[in-house]
Amino acid sequence: MKRIATILFTVMTAAVATAQDRTVTLDMRQVISIANDSSLMAFRYKNLYLSSYWEFRNYKANRLPSLGLSIEPVNYSRNLTKRYDYVKNIDVYREQKSYSASTGLTLSQNFDPIGGTFFVETNTQYLRNFGDSTYNQFTTIPIRIGYRNELFGYNGFKWDRRIEPLKYERAKLEYLYNSESVAATAVSYFFALATAQTQYDMAVEQSAACDSLLVIGERRYKIGSIKKNDLLSLRLDAVNARNSITTAEIARKRASLNLASFLGMPTDTDIKILLPGSPSLPVVDVDKALEMMHQNSYMIKEKMQAVAESEKELDRTNKTTRFNASVNASVGFNQAADNFADSYRDPMRQDIASLSLSIPLVDWKQGRGQRNIAKNNLSIANIDAQQKIIELEQDVIITTAELSSRHQLLASAEQALILANDMYKETRSLFQMGNGTVADLTNAQQKLLNAQNSYIQSMQNYWACYYELRKLTLYDFELGFSLSDKFDYDNLVK
Repeated sequence: MKRIATILFTVMTAAVATAQDRTVTLDMRQVISIANDSSLMAFRYKNLYLSSYWEFRNYKANRLPSLGLSIEPVNYSRNLTKRYDYVKNIDVYREQKSYSASTGLTLSQNFDPIGGTFFVETNTQYLRNFGDSTYNQFTTIPIRIGYRNELFGYNGFKWDRRIEPLKYERAKLEYLYNSESVAATAVSYFFALATAQTQYDMAVEQSAACDSLLVIGERRYKIGSIKKNDLLSLRLDAVNARNSITTAEIARKRASLNLASFLGMPTDTDIKILLPGSPSLPVVDVDKALEMMHQNSYMIKEKMQAVAESEKELDRTNKTTRFNASVNASVGFNQAADNFADSYRDPMRQDIASLSLSIPLVDWKQGRGQRNIAKNNLSIANIDAQQKIIELEQDVIITTAELSSRHQLLASAEQALILANDMYKETRSLFQMGNGTVADLTNAQQKLLNAQNSYIQSMQNYWACYYELRKLTLYDFELGFSLSDKFDYDNLVK
């Protein structure tokens, strides 16, 4: 691999010395790390995840006891009110002026297993009537304990307890999936610049070589060892090589600008890249890949969520289109008095209980239709989930096999590059000694350029396939750990 690096980046040192002040040298891992930290794609995906994260935090908070304070400091009323005059046996309008204020404290707790809410509350109210006779009154509820719920009805708390953690897990895995998508995009920009940079370096080297060969060719032409057509061909190669430098430099700058923009760097940053070494990844076990896919795929979690929500809707439809009953019961104390202190003396027992029933008698089979729709939607959700699992399994199997093939092709491309470089050096040496032809030299140059491009393309195809497999499984096959577990650990440490 050291020999490959020497072949590809012979001119790297000279190129960096003449670059702009904003020159940075990055390898593939650094590019991926910067992309996941600073790119606009990563920023968008992170905010989508945070939205789901705070939604889950809100759900967790709703499962905890809540304490609320309600205050109404001023409620003033002045109006005409209809009253019955029992002396004259008629209704009359009388002016009424009043002022009231109230405050209350309520502690409530949702109860997931059976639904409903338990509560404890206390409140105080003050009333003052104005008119011919001013009247003050305080009424208090020192404590009241109660429970309200729909009996035999739909329990949304139970379904939230099942679905909300699943929604958050899906959001987390989707974020990791999108992070791998960012990595795959970064890899494509990285190798686009690698190709452009290698072609530019090759163009510089070839131009220098063509100039040297032209000098040798002119000497050989003078002694009659080559024909004029060969000399003209060498001169044409030298001109074309200089033109190739300009073309390659434009392509390199464009690729560098594209990568810098994607990484969120200043647009005048000149990026030099270092190709990764030969991958040391062992053969990926397809069974391991399938296991990780089933465990970490957000698309499977998404389908599981869809099934759970369909089951939730079926349960809601079954219980709201048939017999329904709700209960509201509480027990406590209350008292009323002309002053605040007396309103807390000798409180009276306060009992409140209500039961309401709802029974559809004639609904023209609307309830039955809604229940059938919910059942069909659940069947569709189950079928979609099974189909998605089959598709993902096929993708993992194909990508795993493709990764093995890409690894073999990369090894072959590396060997071809070494051979092409040796062939070019040997042909150039023969030409310098007067034993080679211009056609042989041109052919060797073209084969070396093709071998370089093929090697970089093979490497890009390999890493693109590898990150596609990581995206499907959310598993780091090089280091052997789940990206989901690593995410949970990193956040636990934070």
